[in-house]
Amino acid sequence: MQAHASAKRWRILQLVSSSAISGAEKHLALLSKTLQQQGHHVVTVCPPQGWLPRELQQAGVHTLPSPMHGARGIVTFWRLVRYVHKQHVDIIHTHLTRATYYGLLLGLVTRKPVVSTVHVFTSDPAYRWLSRRGYPLIAVSEAVKHWLIDYGVPAGIVQTVYNATDFVSLNGEYSCAPLEVRREFGLPEDSKLIGLFAKVSPIKGHDLLLEALPTVLRLHPNTHVLFVGSTESKFAQHTWQRAKELGVHHHVTFTGLRADVARLMQAVDVVTLPSRSETFGLVVLEAMALGKPVVATRTGGLPELVRDRETGILVDFTTTSLAHALNELLTSADLRRRLGQSARSFAQQYYTPERMVRLVESVYARALNA
Repeated sequence: MQAHASAKRWRILQLVSSSAISGAEKHLALLSKTLQQQGHHVVTVCPPQGWLPRELQQAGVHTLPSPMHGARGIVTFWRLVRYVHKQHVDIIHTHLTRATYYGLLLGLVTRKPVVSTVHVFTSDPAYRWLSRRGYPLIAVSEAVKHWLIDYGVPAGIVQTVYNATDFVSLNGEYSCAPLEVRREFGLPEDSKLIGLFAKVSPIKGHDLLLEALPTVLRLHPNTHVLFVGSTESKFAQHTWQRAKELGVHHHVTFTGLRADVARLMQAVDVVTLPSRSETFGLVVLEAMALGKPVVATRTGGLPELVRDRETGILVDFTTTSLAHALNELLTSADLRRRLGQSARSFAQQYYTPERMVRLVESVYARALNA
């Protein structure tokens, strides 16, 4: 088995139970692509509708879009049992809770080792059951690792492997973005742009940014906010209504889902993620990789990414704290440049896809030798 581990030519079945575009799915796509580039045989199973199957197929990753609910989900399970046997799969790697149940049962039936990446703060018994069988769990941050340990998962079972971003390899591709994006949205060329890149939802703190915006506009009246992400929620409607009530709606644009996140991110002056809860904060890492100064709340895994006053600014979840940090950054181009450069260097050193895959491979080796 050790010779097989050193050869690094495993047949890996990746299972994820969502095909939307958020942190877990983006992580899965990058992980699958990079594992394949490193010589592994990767097959990814995901729900058929959504962003993920298209993304994987365009990247040349073998993908099995499969329903994972109801009677059709049962059919999917037995097809996967046959697939694991027929294709001599070495290891099953799951992402998100429903997929973890699939992986748990697949492991029991096929006697293949299972690894599960835990992307959320969860107390679902599936993760404890996996740990009792000695299978390793991957936490996307130390915050998630400690959550799992407090839940009863043995500390030796959980290994933190931070997400990565391929934005670290971008270098000047979107140098014209600042001017182009401002023209696209009809904004003055000298306007200051704040970007919040996330689905418009209460947990991401769009409402906190809105409440802080009047204070920011008093010092920087040429500021504009881009909310980049899905607006398919009642909360998004409420957020737009609140922007009108505050009189700041002319300074806010809801872009909806976009395929050019890196381009839009390159165009803004500051990226903020004032979340109420965050296991990791992939968009923060993406911003750091592009050399953007970040303002984030002290919650969950965000302080593991944002070193206060070194790679960004950490704030309390208050309008006063958020507004003060944003005003400070918008006032000082030197501060924005210094934090952005430090953030990019930090991301390039610790959050590359290759480093992430090396650590995941070490977890696979443990599972295969268990």
